[in-house]
Amino acid sequence: MCNLILTAGLWLIFVSLASSSRLVCYYNSLAENRADDGKFTISDIDPNKCTHLVYAFSDINNVNELVPTSTADLQHYLFFNGLKFRNPQLKTLLAVGGITFNKQKFSTMVSTQQYRTTFIQSAITLLRFYGFDGLNLDWRFPVTTGSQPDNRQKFTLLCQELKDAFVAEMTNTQRDRLIITASVSAEKAVIDASYDVAQIATSLDFINVLTFDFRGPWENVTGHHSPLYPGSQDTGDKIYLNTDSAMQHWLDQGAPAQLLNLGVAAFGRAFTLSTAASDVGAPANGTGEEGCYTGEEGYWAFYETCLYTEGAAIYLITDQRVPYAITENQWVGFDNMDSLSTKVSYLKAKNFGGAFVWSLDLDDFSGKFCNQGNCPFISHLNTLLVQSSPTPTTPSTTTIPMMKTHPGATTTPTTTTTPTTTTPTTTPPTTTTPTTTTTPTTTPTTTTTPTT
Repeated sequence: MCNLILTAGLWLIFVSLASSSRLVCYYNSLAENRADDGKFTISDIDPNKCTHLVYAFSDINNVNELVPTSTADLQHYLFFNGLKFRNPQLKTLLAVGGITFNKQKFSTMVSTQQYRTTFIQSAITLLRFYGFDGLNLDWRFPVTTGSQPDNRQKFTLLCQELKDAFVAEMTNTQRDRLIITASVSAEKAVIDASYDVAQIATSLDFINVLTFDFRGPWENVTGHHSPLYPGSQDTGDKIYLNTDSAMQHWLDQGAPAQLLNLGVAAFGRAFTLSTAASDVGAPANGTGEEGCYTGEEGYWAFYETCLYTEGAAIYLITDQRVPYAITENQWVGFDNMDSLSTKVSYLKAKNFGGAFVWSLDLDDFSGKFCNQGNCPFISHLNTLLVQSSPTPTTPSTTTIPMMKTHPGATTTPTTTTTPTTTTPTTTPPTTTTPTTTTTPTTTPTTTTTPTT
């Protein structure tokens, strides 16, 4: 009996350590180009808020290699990974793709084994040289209008071959294995067409489900873009346009709960009302006003939402468990501390691995707008997910990128403002000159399994 009790106790400890404690945060590198109080750089990142940081985005060149989006990114990679000096348990990943990425680059790269191998080997070289812990694939719609019909199978092969190559590289170098993750659609039709869920789940260390932008000002009635549950007015296929339905569908298709991260958006979607009606489903005649710092119509950063809705009433969409506000003729759906708490309670009850946030620059990082201190959005998630979970007694060893010359270096990257994390002592190296896109993670360790 004592042995049984001991075994049960150890199992409970294991389960608690594998509980919902992952907080993955994206860094949008384009945010450094914003003006005034909207400008966000690597030096603004608090490396102790998230368990994983993802640098968004990199590119794929015309010979199927993973490359930076710009030459300036090379120095940024070093500063980004230098954040691990301040948090040795932090994991960093490099994302490739994104919502505006040229999807044909993915289609071409996966089309043959030779092209996939070129991409994978270039990824290993780039990730290792600059000190990232892994790669994030952000191919939103592998199978869509005009794409190759076998992209579903080719995406599966890409994930499997990345995993195999990362394991082989780990074995050869005796370093921690590189992490392989993906950010994936939350729309049922896209999931069914694009992903062999059970197969890719065997290759990926975690999966970020993009549970936002279900609705938006591209429609002619108001609706929250990231509801937790279906709304009473939802009919037909709209009953699937919510977080719970999306996460459940990934489960039903064979993804283990612990691999799944629930997506949280640090932005709201704004509509311009066309009548005096202002409830959910009220008539709208297009996108709301643009954010004064983010500069996109109908897209308000969390801090911009605080600014624009100051003094306005906040309403709860009871059945969907998310809030909205009205200011003059602007209707905006967003997440606040209450809805974040509800979503975290939900993901813990479902035993999902954690949450991911798009993106750090959209939080009130300066504390000037929401009167809730610096980074209230991320800090609240950190309290609910990271601080409330058991922490390892022995910190993991972090590999810090060494300053050396990258093979094939031909140019020197543009020097940028040095963040407060760490300052390189020599000129950082460069890689193959990337193809520009419109878009917009010492001594090695011997551990054989990555911390995810």
